[in-house]
Amino acid sequence: MKSFSHTLGRIGLAVLVATIAMAPRPASAQDASDAQMGAMKEYLVNAFERFKTWDVSMALAIPDSALRWAPNEDVRDFAEQVEHGANNLFVASAAFGEEPPGGFGDSAVILNDKQALADAVARSYDWIIERMKRLSTEELAEEVTFFGRPMTRWRVCTFALEHAMWTRGQLVPYLHAHGVPVPQQQLF
Repeated sequence: MKSFSHTLGRIGLAVLVATIAMAPRPASAQDASDAQMGAMKEYLVNAFERFKTWDVSMALAIPDSALRWAPNEDVRDFAEQVEHGANNLFVASAAFGEEPPGGFGDSAVILNDKQALADAVARSYDWIIERMKRLSTEELAEEVTFFGRPMTRWRVCTFALEHAMWTRGQLVPYLHAHGVPVPQQQLF
């Protein structure tokens, strides 16, 4: 006699197979590609929105006295690191073939004023998010040149997210060195 859990397992498997069989299927490879690119676009917009919130909170978390602090002279100070991580101009020129209006802003002001830095970070992300929303699925899948290599637009944008995550992670010791807790992570 088969065990109850074995029977439940077989029922679960049958339900899974039936669900997959009844799932709508794209009518063509192009429909599948459009669906995939639509899902990628939604992911990218959501990720840039989360990263905007996260990076603005990082910029505002540091004490004013530590805005230009660096652990040594061979690395960027806090403000420069925030600017570097959130400055999406390289994404704009590669993925969209254009510069955001006004660029990132006046570094002399942004790097010396915490609120100006946070505002510049928000503007940079806002431009990327709005530009991303206007992309068609076909445009998102097109190849562009990025650092001399052919790459799809969606991959350039995922690189920007990877770069932002890497750079943001480098800010954690800066905050800890000044007794500042790391702002709430925006992972989802």
